[in-house]
Order: sequence, then C-alpha cells, then structure tokens
Amino acid sequence: RPITGAAEFMYQNITFIPLTSVTGEVEYIGVVINDVTDIAMSRQDLEAANLELEHLSRSDRLTRLNNRGYFEECLQQEFRRLKRTHGPGALVMIDIDHFKKVNDTYGHPAGDEVIRQTSDRLRETMRNTDIAGRYGGEEFVAILVDTAADGAQIFAERLRSVVAAQTVRHDQHEIRYTISLGVAEMQERIESPKQWIECADRALYEAKHGGRNRVELHRFPVGV
Repeated sequence: RPITGAAEFMYQNITFIPLTSVTGEVEYIGVVINDVTDIAMSRQDLEAANLELEHLSRSDRLTRLNNRGYFEECLQQEFRRLKRTHGPGALVMIDIDHFKKVNDTYGHPAGDEVIRQTSDRLRETMRNTDIAGRYGGEEFVAILVDTAADGAQIFAERLRSVVAAQTVRHDQHEIRYTISLGVAEMQERIESPKQWIECADRALYEAKHGGRNRVELHRFPVGV
C-alpha cells in the first residue's frame, strides 16, 4: 500500500547495499526502499495526457472519427500496402442526401445530430480493421481492408439501409434522411491515393445524380 498518492499499490525504488566486514566478506545486505508513487503517478498522468492530445489531433470532434488529415495518412499507407501485396481493398465515399435542407428546416444543431448519428451507424457497420473518417461537412469515407468490390457493395448497401430505416430525434423533431455511397475497388491502374479518392467520388456522383439513397460502384470505361 502506498504511503502517498492514490495508486492501488506502491511504486518503489529499491537499492541493495552489500555490507562487508573488516575481512572484506559480505556479511549483511542493506535494503533502502523509497516510495516514489507520486512520481510514478505524475508520469502516468503525463503519458495519458499526451495520448489524449495525440487522439484529439487526429480525430474529428463532432463525430469522433478520424479527421481528414489523419485519414489521408492512413489512405497513403493502405495504398502502398496494396500496391506491394496486390491484395483486395475498397474505398467508400458517403454523403448525406439533401443535408442543406435538414439544416434549413431543423437548424444546425439538428444537422450536427444527423452527422453524429451517421458516424455512429458507420462505426457500427464497419469492422475493427476498417478505417473511417469525416472527409467534409456531411461527407464520410471508409477504407475497407482486404475487401473486394462485392464485399464493399454489401457493406455499403447495409449502411445505406440502416440509415434509411432510422429516425433521428432532436428536440421535438423526428428526422428521416438517406445517404448516397460510391464504391471504388483498388485496381492496378489506380496510380495514387488521390486517384483512388477520385474514383470513389465519381461513383458517389453517379449515386447522387441517379436518384440518391443508392450505392454505385466505380467502373473504368472499357478499353481505358
């Protein structure tokens, strides 16, 4: 039990001192124990604070997803890995349909709640190995690790249907809304993380202009 501090056990610095006799033989051992619990707890608090600051620096405050800067770092790493291993991978772009109308009708706090609920559904739908981030105001993005196009479409359709089925309650309002999604499978002809994003964004554009509340898969033109 520590003499000082609030730890469950004592942090100690222990020194063993050999005590020799006049003949030079060690006959006794001296032990000095210092209670350094306060020092250890302060160090742990500092490490925890640094970890929290690191988390905050790479997280979006509203959604608790990765912010755009950190997500793009993750995207570059995953892109390099897939180029090296030639394994499957997919990128999904997600956009809330008619989000401006939500803000104009119910107010910006309600819009924030819609964004939070969307991020929660995304977090619940993806796996622990997948990487998601908030890419813009009402736009999200997810890297589906080791996932081919068919699996990515299943994921996107599941997320789309979950969001469409939910009701967001804010103040006295019940808000129903939908999302559109664009899916881009990693391919050899994709030469950069930026191009991969552009492919997913083009698929999202097709979903939005195809009627919204739908999933579209990016396909390169035949012969290109």
